[in-house]
Amino acid sequence: MASTSPLPSAILVHEYVTGGGWPAPDLPPGLAQEGLAILRALLADLRVWGRFPVVTTRDRRLLTTGLVADRVVDLYAEVYPTALLELARDCGAALVVAPEGGGALEHLSSLVLDAGVCLLGSLPSAVAVAADKWECHRRFAKAGLPAPETACVAPGAAAAAAARLGYPVVVKPLGGAGCDGVGLATNDAFLGAALRQPALRGAASLLVQRYVEGTAASVSLLVADGHSTALSLNGQRVRAGIPFAYDGGVASLSHPRRAEACELAQKAVALVPGLRGYVGVDLVLGEETCWLIEINPRPTTSYVGLRRVIDLNMAAAIWHACRDGSLPAAVAVPPPAAFGKRWANDS
Repeated sequence: MASTSPLPSAILVHEYVTGGGWPAPDLPPGLAQEGLAILRALLADLRVWGRFPVVTTRDRRLLTTGLVADRVVDLYAEVYPTALLELARDCGAALVVAPEGGGALEHLSSLVLDAGVCLLGSLPSAVAVAADKWECHRRFAKAGLPAPETACVAPGAAAAAAARLGYPVVVKPLGGAGCDGVGLATNDAFLGAALRQPALRGAASLLVQRYVEGTAASVSLLVADGHSTALSLNGQRVRAGIPFAYDGGVASLSHPRRAEACELAQKAVALVPGLRGYVGVDLVLGEETCWLIEINPRPTTSYVGLRRVIDLNMAAAIWHACRDGSLPAAVAVPPPAAFGKRWANDS
């Protein structure tokens, strides 16, 4: 559905971890590297598109980090989010990248919408659903979509759940960012180690999921008004352990289950009304089936590699999906491209 609101004076691109929102004394290296790579890629595409001036934010702890935008505003936790909201109102449109864990993305999306700013991303209600891995699993199961058998239990009941599901199992928080708190347990001893991860301390409940063999993958999609276009199947470099480790992958993965994975991802996002713009769906490509894992309601690291090879300006496509409710009719399968979490400029 096309928007009738006035056009913005600029587009604000805000990455939470490196853009002034992270409250802890030190930035988390993994999340910061990933966030900065995504931010640089978005800024580069918006610069090429050239329709609007581009404004971005930078944590004052990263003053030596160069960002290519028409305006770079240095923020810090003491003035956040008041200064961010003032900046968003001045621009009129905002694209927010933040972890779903802890409600960061949902909260920022709500602030932007409540301020009357055009949000170039998923609605807060959709972010809340996607951030809840148990709710996503429930929706997958209700719709009859393939997903690993999963139990939501108190930490003290994790051993019983693992015994019922059968080792190996994956332990993970209900929310969270990336691989934080995700661990592989092959027996009771490893289960205990997985449960002692910092991200799971004090958790009232967590997920115990049957481990499925296969290729870790994701599907990148553009979503608008309940419809979606699959852009790419991507391979993920994931090391299973305690915790799991993720370090990028390959955009436009050539795989015999490409069409099946893309169709499954489109069915998954259709279960969450309010998803908009760039959305990633994580899967495992098994020998006999594709398994749904979770939905990421924001630009993911795969964007970094995909933008280099796809015949589409994805930042402009995000604008049209969120502002006009329009999607590209078809996207040619691009050649493979490696991507990773790193500080280097990806423009």
